[in-house]
Amino acid sequence: MAEAFIGLDLGTTGIKAVAFDAADRELAAAAMATPTHRTADGGAEYDADELWATACAVLRRVTNRLAAAANQPVAIATASMGESGVLVDDGGVPVAPVLAWFDPRTEPQAAWWVENVGAARTTAITGIPPRAVFGATKMLWMREHRGDAWRRGRRWLNIADWAAYRLSGRMATDHTLASRTMLFDLAARRWSDELLDAAALDPALLAPLVPSGHPLGPVLPAAAAATGLPTTVQVGAGGQDHVCAALALGVTEPGMLLDSIGTAEAFFLVSEGFDATGRVAAAGIGQGAHVIPDRTYAMTGLQRGGGRIDARRIELGLDWPDFLASAEGIEITEEVAREGQARIGELMAATGTDAIRHLATGGGSRNRLLIERKRDLGGRPIEVATQTEATAAGAAALARRAVGVR
Repeated sequence: MAEAFIGLDLGTTGIKAVAFDAADRELAAAAMATPTHRTADGGAEYDADELWATACAVLRRVTNRLAAAANQPVAIATASMGESGVLVDDGGVPVAPVLAWFDPRTEPQAAWWVENVGAARTTAITGIPPRAVFGATKMLWMREHRGDAWRRGRRWLNIADWAAYRLSGRMATDHTLASRTMLFDLAARRWSDELLDAAALDPALLAPLVPSGHPLGPVLPAAAAATGLPTTVQVGAGGQDHVCAALALGVTEPGMLLDSIGTAEAFFLVSEGFDATGRVAAAGIGQGAHVIPDRTYAMTGLQRGGGRIDARRIELGLDWPDFLASAEGIEITEEVAREGQARIGELMAATGTDAIRHLATGGGSRNRLLIERKRDLGGRPIEVATQTEATAAGAAALARRAVGVR
C-alpha cells in the first residue's frame, strides 16, 4: 500500500485530480471539462457550486481508483488559475457568478484604476501593472454591476481557495494567488492597506494569508462524503497554476527559466527577491511570489506562441513530419523561435540575469524543430520536461509539505 498525495488543479479548460506517491509516481488521475458559461454581453463566468461539484466528481474517481489499489490518501492541496474569485457571504455561500480570468468586461475598471490609483504606484507595490485580468478589477466590476450581491459578500476567495475552503472549512489564500489580485504588497508579503484604501475596498474582504503548503485542517465530513476522501486527509494551501507547475518541474532556483509553450507562450524566471529598481516594471514584466519562501519570479509572454505553428500546419493540411520539412513549416517555426528568444532576452536584461537554465514544457516543447532552433538562437541547452501533469504534481508536492513529507 502506498501513501497518496493529491493535487487538485482547477484550470481554464479542465479540472483534474491526480494522486502521486511520495516519490512523485502517478497513482491515479481523472479529469473533466471546466463548466464555463458565456454571457450575452460578451463575458465568461463560472458557477462556484458547479466548479465544486466537478471537483468532487474527479476526486471521487481518483479516490475510487486509489481504494481499488489499496492506496491511502494522506493529503491534498489545490491549484488554480490565479485571477478569478468567489464572493461569499457570512455563511461561506457564493452570492454571485464568478468572472472568468479572461472576461473582458473589466476593461473599464482597469482604466479607472490607472487613472485614479496609478500604474506606477500599483506596480511599485504589487510588482504587476494594472490590467483587466487581475482580481481587484473583478471586485470593482462586481461592486458596480452586482450591487446587491456585493453588499451581501463578506469574503473574496480565489478559485483554489474556494475548493480548499469546501474541503477544510477554512478560508485562506497563499502568496502566489494573492500576487494576482493587484492588492498584494510583494516586498512585505502582506495585503496593501494603501491600495485597498485607494480602491475603497474593505480589508476584511480578503482572506488571511498563509504560506503555500500550510496545513488548513482535515477534510470535513460533508466533503468526505462528496469526494470519497477520508476525514483523516490533511488539506494544504495550494497556489497559482503556473507557480505550482514550476515547483513540480524543479524551477525553484534563481536563474532558472520555465518556457511554457502552448497556444500562447509564457516565460517564468525565478529570482531571489522583489526587484524594486523599476527595471522590471519598465519592461512591462510582472513579478509575483513563488511557492518557495522569500523567492519571487518575473514573468512575461507572447500571446501568439506555439499555437501559430499548428494553425499553419492545419491550414496547409499536412501531417507533422511533412509540415516540419516544408518551407512554410520551417519559416513559421523560425518566427516563433526568434520572437521567443527576443522576449527571453528582454526578460534577462530587465532582471539583470546573465545566465539561465532553460526548461521547456507544454505541447510546443514536443516540436523537435522548434526546440532545436531555440537552442541554436540562445546558444544554451534546453531541457524538455517529461512531466505532463505539472500543475497537479506541484499541488501534490504542497500537500506533502502540509504533512511534513518532503
